[in-house]
Amino acid sequence: MRITNVIVATSRLALVLSLTTAVSLVAVAGCSKKSKPAVAAPTPAAPAATSEKATDATKGDASLTVEDPTGTAPPSGPIFFEFDSALLTSESRDLLATFATWAVKAKPRLKIEGHTDERGTTEYNLALGDRRARAVADYLIDLGVDRTLVQTITYGEERPAQAGESEADHAANRRGEVKTN
Repeated sequence: MRITNVIVATSRLALVLSLTTAVSLVAVAGCSKKSKPAVAAPTPAAPAATSEKATDATKGDASLTVEDPTGTAPPSGPIFFEFDSALLTSESRDLLATFATWAVKAKPRLKIEGHTDERGTTEYNLALGDRRARAVADYLIDLGVDRTLVQTITYGEERPAQAGESEADHAANRRGEVKTN
């Protein structure tokens, strides 16, 4: 009887070890995908904010962050909006026009994010962020970017570029960002 118990225990141990090995192999095989190439360092663009303080607050905040398949760096920078508005400024249209010229040739997949400052309700800010993302997407599509390569998403006030309560802080957060997937 004792030998039978030892055999059963050994069989169970072998089964557990076999299952553990199999699960480990599946996990390792699933994790062996190649990582995506690093994103190129963007250069900041002049924001549409009207005050000098707002301009200083937004320097270095780049959002047209793209991989560079053509060997030429695309223009980059945040797309700023006025308070409670989804209308593109002339500066934003100029930046997007230059970007669209690059994107038509490079054909990257684009994710366009809409952001707001913290003023307003969550629901309102999500809707405003959506309108901002769509305004950027529609403009790029009008300039020849393939519609099937463009995706929009809204974050509303949930992902501020800059913390704080000043008008410069709010101006830095009223933006659209264009990123590649």
